Amino acid sequence: MYFYQILNQFREFYKVSLFSRKRTNSIGARLLVCVLAVSSLFVIFQTLVQVYNDYNLGISEIDRRFEQINLSYQGSLSRSIWEVNKSQIESTLQGMLQLPDVVKVTVWETDENMGAQGVILAEAGGIPDEGSLQKTMPIFIESRGEQVEIGALNVVISLDTLYQDLYGTVIFILIFQLIKTFLMSAFILAIFHFLVTRHLITMADFANNTSTSNLDETLQLNRKSASQNDEISLMLQAINDTKSNLKKLIETSEASVKMELEIAQREQKEQSDKLFQREIEAKNAKLAESNQELESTILELKSTQDKLVNSEKMAALGGMVQGVAHELNTPIGLSITGASHIKNDTARIVKLLSENKMKRSDLDDYFTETGNLTTSICVSLDKAASLIRSFKLVSVEQHEELKQVFDVRENLVDILYSIGPSLKEKKIELINNIDEGISLCSYPGVFYQIYTNLINNAVLHGFEGREKGSITIAANYEQDGLHMTFTDDGIGMSPEVLKKVFEPFFTTKRANGGTGLGMNIIFNLVNEKLFGNIEVSSELEHGTTFSFLIPHLDE
Repeated sequence: MYFYQILNQFREFYKVSLFSRKRTNSIGARLLVCVLAVSSLFVIFQTLVQVYNDYNLGISEIDRRFEQINLSYQGSLSRSIWEVNKSQIESTLQGMLQLPDVVKVTVWETDENMGAQGVILAEAGGIPDEGSLQKTMPIFIESRGEQVEIGALNVVISLDTLYQDLYGTVIFILIFQLIKTFLMSAFILAIFHFLVTRHLITMADFANNTSTSNLDETLQLNRKSASQNDEISLMLQAINDTKSNLKKLIETSEASVKMELEIAQREQKEQSDKLFQREIEAKNAKLAESNQELESTILELKSTQDKLVNSEKMAALGGMVQGVAHELNTPIGLSITGASHIKNDTARIVKLLSENKMKRSDLDDYFTETGNLTTSICVSLDKAASLIRSFKLVSVEQHEELKQVFDVRENLVDILYSIGPSLKEKKIELINNIDEGISLCSYPGVFYQIYTNLINNAVLHGFEGREKGSITIAANYEQDGLHMTFTDDGIGMSPEVLKKVFEPFFTTKRANGGTGLGMNIIFNLVNEKLFGNIEVSSELEHGTTFSFLIPHLDE
């Protein structure tokens, strides 16, 4: 019922407020213009942010496509170049041109004598007029146990598809957001008219129609009882009180006139003038009060608008809960699916057994399938449990451990006993450059967690695509506390990744099972548990360095 009232007021507002010449400069119309202007700015800003993010994602996808091409054609091209089989190279290049957006490929032979680009062996396609990206990838062949560079592959990928996708995204967002903004503005304006404007119009019409012949009439507004204690109610009461007081003044005036008929014409005229002046002053006072209440209403509307903006900011906090649900959904879903398969297979075996139709092969298949599904369920549940433990570690309060004095160098040696073999298998050397004899009062278990997460992060991200590497951990004690650095000589991080490295659920390995919690856990442990601070510096192909300052805590 309330919804239909708003719709009726919506039609009334646009019929009265927008098309009436008397009310062309209405508050509602100005509110509509302001809402549309502010909303349009937010729409443009949102569109720019979305296009920027989509463009970065598209460029990242093209970079991955370069890597896929390099991995897919490295072997065949190395053999063809080694054998100087130009026909096979040209055939391979023609095949590359069939890949999406690949417009030009070139293969040349490395000139070992000059140490530069040698003779072009084959070339296919051409560079488009529009934008494009290209990448040159060396081609290696194994000779006597070593990788020898024998040539290079240059691939040019057109950005035309990316630009078309961005154009479609811009058009869709603008149309959708503008329609939504217009509808929301219209409904907000209708609600404002329903709650405020229509009552102001009624009050103005009532005041204009007031005369001495209808002083007994009172103003009644069509409102719900729940809203009877607001500013509109105060204004309504003020108008009715003014009319009642006016009636009393007139009655008093008439009585005075009857009682003082003998007073001279001049005195009677002066008395009437004074009465008229008092009436004008009373009306002016009430009008000033009404204007003040209207200004108060506008200020409250502005305050409400600010609260709505803050509520939009608070809604962004729900993103972390969605990240948790997304991470847990896959392993739990796989477990439920596996359990359902076991249930169905068990029902099928029971049915075959009850009908005396079961064969040995059926039972063998059942045991094999059940074993595989059980293993899959265990793996999925272990991953879910691991995720839950990682989520708990985001809150520093989960670490319940007593402080103690420990040797910092020996603390690192202890953890190397458990993770050293795995680093050795990956040909990663861990160098312990922590000064001997450094004692620190802190939480040694937290140091274990920090070391483990940093080393795992370096192995997973820092040395991707590399056969070997090194990690150096150094520390020295100064007056303000323990200064520690964790440095790897890996591939480093881009500026975009560096800015978000400590954000929860940010990962570049989502497809490979990464949760994006490791670095955030380290940040919380250092700042909240150890009362220190952490900084990171990195450049692409120049490794990464994490710097810590850990204070000495009171025993």
